[in-house]
Amino acid sequence: MIDLKDLTVDELENLAEDLVDKRFPGRQLFTWIHRQNVTDFSGMTNLSKEFRSLLSDRHIVGRAEIEQVQTSELDGTRKLLLRLADGQRIETVWIPSTSRSTICVSSQVGCALGCRFCFTGKMKFRRDLTAGEIVEQIYSIRSILAPDEDFKNIVYMGMGEPFLNYDNVLKSVEMLMSDYGLGIAQKRITVSTVGVIPGIYRLADSGLKIMLAVSLHAATDELRNSIVPANKKYPLKDLFPALKHYTERTGERLTFEYCLIGGINDSIECAKDLVKFIHDIPCKINLISYNPAPGMPKEFKRPTADSVENFKEYLYPRCPAVTIRKSRGADILAACGQLATHGPDSQKTD
Repeated sequence: MIDLKDLTVDELENLAEDLVDKRFPGRQLFTWIHRQNVTDFSGMTNLSKEFRSLLSDRHIVGRAEIEQVQTSELDGTRKLLLRLADGQRIETVWIPSTSRSTICVSSQVGCALGCRFCFTGKMKFRRDLTAGEIVEQIYSIRSILAPDEDFKNIVYMGMGEPFLNYDNVLKSVEMLMSDYGLGIAQKRITVSTVGVIPGIYRLADSGLKIMLAVSLHAATDELRNSIVPANKKYPLKDLFPALKHYTERTGERLTFEYCLIGGINDSIECAKDLVKFIHDIPCKINLISYNPAPGMPKEFKRPTADSVENFKEYLYPRCPAVTIRKSRGADILAACGQLATHGPDSQKTD
């Protein structure tokens, strides 16, 4: 059975043409799936009975099962544990805001990169998500929101490295942007990478203007190698020209995410190294305090409030835009670096 949620507008139009010699029912089908969130062909009332019958023979519209919804008592952040068709589980997060609520989606089950401060890396890598499984996270979140709740932004900052699943990630972006679906504006979508250089070049040359965030966390190879193992494959000397190419090709500034770990990368010397690295790159910097999680290295600690403030004060105005990003949902392990499905029986595939 083919899951139609994995198909773009063009692919559904081609399917409709093959089945009923007309392309426009494919656009209608896409709208039912991606705007109306209808999975039963019998409910797609503006499609012909013939088309619906032919679809039901070999096709499905998949849904993830919502196994758990957790709500932060601190700030109202909600985290969903989703069970996929093969029994694997992922997490996705809704972060409320008075002006621009955000959905944080995963791109893989687990992650192969093993950043030492990230709970997801403890899972190791299970598999890539399909484009349909990625967009399904948004639809699952929407299904639990109250009528006066919504979202403005989508960030690919959940479980996994998006650029190691580049094709499915960009396909999901195309689906989300489609006027036949949710019609999300490009600048409302951010893809985050730890610095997978081929993906940065591909995105820069794609013609898209979605936002790029780079999880940097250290600005010397020696320090970055120790906390971000992927730096050994994609060192800073190679990452810098890729980032320059992105900003020059797109005309957009990028965001550097910098997780401050007490006593590891929060010194003024580290701030000086960061200023040197980003000096010629149009950017803004988000400072994030390390979020502890079960089983993480004992030497990793949250930075003090003073060290965070001192780090910021050194960066600005040497860097054009610096913000301290408040952790959201830390009490339910929904904050940056905390997503993982490690709970009891969390990966059973009964």
